[in-house]
This record gives sequence, structure tokens and C-alpha cells, in this order.
Amino acid sequence: MFRALVASALLAPVCALIGLGLGVLIRHSAATVLTGAFTLLMLPTLFSRSERWSADINHAMPATAWKRLVQNWPPDPESLAYTATVPGSWIVYVLWPLTAVALAVAVVRHSDV
Repeated sequence: MFRALVASALLAPVCALIGLGLGVLIRHSAATVLTGAFTLLMLPTLFSRSERWSADINHAMPATAWKRLVQNWPPDPESLAYTATVPGSWIVYVLWPLTAVALAVAVVRHSDV
């Protein structure tokens, strides 16, 4: 229960930092909004969890990580072949905003020179 609460409370800041990183990289508001919405909402639906390579990409998405973190029951082993792990989902929650902010800082510092 606590894990679901923390994951849900961190979802908005994680998405905001990803959007910040995309905004600095793209530098056009409409393109940033479309890219952010596509990346965070639509891209995870393109990958299934029935094949290993597709499941690995799907589990690396913030929306899929959030769904696994708020799931309070163990995943059904018969329904899906590959399920995300809780530690892996926390890693996704940390790496996406960290990478986006690091890229944003690098781009801003490079453009200021």
C-alpha cells in the first residue's frame, strides 16, 4: 500500500522532469507536448508483453513501471510470460528523469558556450 502511494505521488514529478528534458531538447512547445504525450502514454501500448524483446522495452516505460508499482497483488504467472519486477520499476522511475535532466543540463551548457 505504501509503495503504491509513493509511486503515485512521484508520477507527476517524474513526468514533469521528463517533459522538461524533452522541452529543452526540442525547444518547440507544440512538438514537445506531442512528443511527451506520445512517449509517456502511447509508446507503451505499442509493445506487447508476450515476447521477451518487446516486454523489455515495455517495462522500460514510466507508465508501465507505475502500473507495476501500484499493483498490490503478485502478477499472474499464467496470464503473461514476462512481467516487470518491482526493483526494475523503481530503477525506471529514477533513470528516466535523471537522464532527461542530465541531457537538458548538457544541452543548456553547450548552447551557452
